[in-house]
Amino acid sequence: MKKVFASASLIALFSGGAAFAQECTDPVPITWSTIAGFYTDAMASFVKSFEEKNCAKVTVVNIDNSQLYNKQVIEMVGQTGAYDVVTLETAEKAEFAENGFILPMTDFFKDKQDLLNDVSPTLRAMTVEYKGNVWGLPYYTYSAGMFIRQDLFDDPTEQAAFKAKYGYDLAPPTTWEQHRDQAEFFTRKKGDLLKGQPLEKDFYGVGLMAGPFPEIQDEMSAMIWGMGSDWLNADGKVPVDDVEKAMNEYLALMPFAPPAALTVTYDGVMNQMKDCQIAMTAGFFLDQWPNAVKTEESCPGAKMAAIEAPLKKAYVGGFLLAVSSSSANPDMAMKFVAHIGGPEIQKQFAELGGASTLTSVLTDPEFATPEKRATNGQYATLNQVFDSMAGFSSNLFKTPFGAKIYNTMQIPLQSAASGQITARQAAEQLAADVEKICGGPCPIAN
Repeated sequence: MKKVFASASLIALFSGGAAFAQECTDPVPITWSTIAGFYTDAMASFVKSFEEKNCAKVTVVNIDNSQLYNKQVIEMVGQTGAYDVVTLETAEKAEFAENGFILPMTDFFKDKQDLLNDVSPTLRAMTVEYKGNVWGLPYYTYSAGMFIRQDLFDDPTEQAAFKAKYGYDLAPPTTWEQHRDQAEFFTRKKGDLLKGQPLEKDFYGVGLMAGPFPEIQDEMSAMIWGMGSDWLNADGKVPVDDVEKAMNEYLALMPFAPPAALTVTYDGVMNQMKDCQIAMTAGFFLDQWPNAVKTEESCPGAKMAAIEAPLKKAYVGGFLLAVSSSSANPDMAMKFVAHIGGPEIQKQFAELGGASTLTSVLTDPEFATPEKRATNGQYATLNQVFDSMAGFSSNLFKTPFGAKIYNTMQIPLQSAASGQITARQAAEQLAADVEKICGGPCPIAN
């Protein structure tokens, strides 16, 4: 990282950026509220070039992800102007736009269509488009595919045993029925053989994010979207039968996941993978590839692969940078959004292992080399996900109640995952909760 930052400083120096900064006597202040952690740390390091080019002073406010939504809503409702640029999860976009918390950037992008078009139409539809307007740019994507231990799928002994038991070839799953078979097949006890070698500890077919966190619904989105349904139908209601079916598909995997599945989210699943405990994930965030690939270092003979989820449907989303309607400097704030979401910074972000939102970066041959596999080996799969889901958009992200629904969904889903209620009861509870949140059928923007 130091090398990247040093290079950026040299570029600014020789391009006249430093000279411009010296002439800047009254920089325009911009405050950006965003998520504490790697992605923010990486992006915060790139604000210097923006400050030098635009005579601005950017203050980055790092907020824990669990508190970000509530803190931003408080400031937006109060129109305090505390934040010029806000960071929104996919489900929050419609609420912030509908309530006038953020400014449309459609006019801003009229002469910047190349930048906007560089974001996959699938990702644009999910993250930045609402009611015919563009509301900013995504600055990284956590869109999902799936991680597998490719070495297990390629092992001749395992292939023969699987074919003998299930009657078809062992290969990356294309349906959730195949995924369930493989999860069952790879679940072994300590002392059992895996690739012909005795296991030193129990091994499980799949890692699941069934802990007390929102990611369980991201995981299950692959299942409900894969069946051609959605969390909300066109009438703004929860399709109870479909949610029950997706919940049952999820419950069918629970016996083949580590017991800790009920306590973990994505980082716990990645720890299980690197600890040689699991064979694959379900629908899983592809931005975690730099963590997943470390399994090859910790598990002898392991070979990781990033693939599309079964039925080529999985959660698509990203964090959106949008401009607060109470910003004292909206023009400069919009320039900042375009800077962070633009090709120069996105490429630097990719060099650090970030999941870029731009097609030009995801398809750049530079990131397809063997040398870049450890940091960018998921890029080709990300592009496949966006292509496979072209034209798709979830109603959950087209209602102004999406964020409140999203923050409620985990309760009935996790209750079913832990065996406290049935799949049917979870679906009915979710339907009742959503109807209460929306005061009836939820409004869906077309």
